[in-house]
Amino acid sequence: MIFYFTMRKITFLIILMLFLSAFSNAQYKKPENGNKINRSTNNLILGIFNPKNFTMTHSFQVSMLSSSFGSVSVTSYVNSMNYKVNDRLNVSADVKLQYTPYASSRFGDSYSQMMQNDLNGLSLSRLSVDYKISDNSFIKLEYRKLDDLYYYNHTGDYYYDRFYR
Repeated sequence: MIFYFTMRKITFLIILMLFLSAFSNAQYKKPENGNKINRSTNNLILGIFNPKNFTMTHSFQVSMLSSSFGSVSVTSYVNSMNYKVNDRLNVSADVKLQYTPYASSRFGDSYSQMMQNDLNGLSLSRLSVDYKISDNSFIKLEYRKLDDLYYYNHTGDYYYDRFYR
């Protein structure tokens, strides 16, 4: 069964729906106790986190690498968040979303696809806790997730690998 609508029928249906929706009633429910904003938390999130001590920055990067072994294009978005717990303690984190739209390799399509899948994803690239002991000293605990390219050469060519020797 084939439905065939002319422009007049479609226009009529649209006008009919608009006309009928003008007569429909929405439900409105009054709050029982008036304004339900919790004033006892002093505008703190969950009662303990002050939004004034929270900062967030964003960065976006597009890069392209080309060599005799192939080429790859990488797009990265990094969200850096910092929370000042008090005057002595800071907590910060970087969340990275990375996408590789293009990768080619002289080692074949399966290697290119594997490289593309390895570079895609969402990760926690940095987590840091800074504690100021005194005016002249502090302790910094930091986790960093470095990309695999920092550790070894993906091409398998040991002549160019600086860690092999």
